[in-house]
Amino acid sequence: MTTRVNLETIVNSTLLNVQRSTSNLSKLQEQISTGKKVNRPSDAPAGARRILNIRSEGIRLDHYASNVQTATQSLNFNASTLQNTINTLQRIQELTMQGVSNTTDQDGRNTIASEINQLVESILQSANSTRSGRYSFAGTATKTVPFEATRNANGEISAVTYKGNREKIEYQISAGTTVQVNQTGNEIFIGNKLFSSIINIRDSLASGAVTSAQGELDNLNNAHNSVLNAIAKAGGVANTLELTGNRIADTKLSLNEVLATAESADLTELVLKLKEQENIFQASLASGSVIFNTSILDYL
Repeated sequence: MTTRVNLETIVNSTLLNVQRSTSNLSKLQEQISTGKKVNRPSDAPAGARRILNIRSEGIRLDHYASNVQTATQSLNFNASTLQNTINTLQRIQELTMQGVSNTTDQDGRNTIASEINQLVESILQSANSTRSGRYSFAGTATKTVPFEATRNANGEISAVTYKGNREKIEYQISAGTTVQVNQTGNEIFIGNKLFSSIINIRDSLASGAVTSAQGELDNLNNAHNSVLNAIAKAGGVANTLELTGNRIADTKLSLNEVLATAESADLTELVLKLKEQENIFQASLASGSVIFNTSILDYL
């Protein structure tokens, strides 16, 4: 039995083939011009989903890398500030040893006390250091001046009070991993009696109470070691961050290579497909022209 196909069916089929060829040509030309084989989710839903997942992972890695950089800068700044404090403490230790020596008279002790007074002012400035407008040793209360000085009638520091908090500042550097980048002023400058020891040494030397000044040397040495430990702790975290930053950079490089493989088009293959599709398109047009040129007179 012969199946009869009317002219309308043939025309519609021909137009559909031409439209399909035109769409394929457009898609191939877009892939060649962009260099990407997936320009929109509809091009390849599974491939597009994989590319989006890779890009999302890249964004997470960029966030971690930014945190590593910020944390490292904060640690380095704090360590530098504390190193200045160590240098000042060493000078105070030297001056105290001179002040309690039997070879130093009271005029000499007064001069030493005056220099120590300037040095304690310097340490207070370091303790109230800011980075990018935020106080480094105030815990999470970074907009609060962490140390407040009480002064005597002569304008000299007689006591220092901590106004910050003891909260941690942490940065996430990988999935489920955070690092603490701050050490609070209370543990570095107050808990170890740093300020109180220096103030007592200054006042004792100024009043000639040599024994009292000498009795503060152990406290001063403990404060010195406490600040050194804080610097070492910051250095240890900085080393961890350096290793983590290198790992993130290596992972990001590998991820970019995977993304390029998933996203980039094979231009040679696409050009061949384009030529093939052009031939199909031309054939569709040629067959269509034959049908559209046919009239009812051809059947009479």
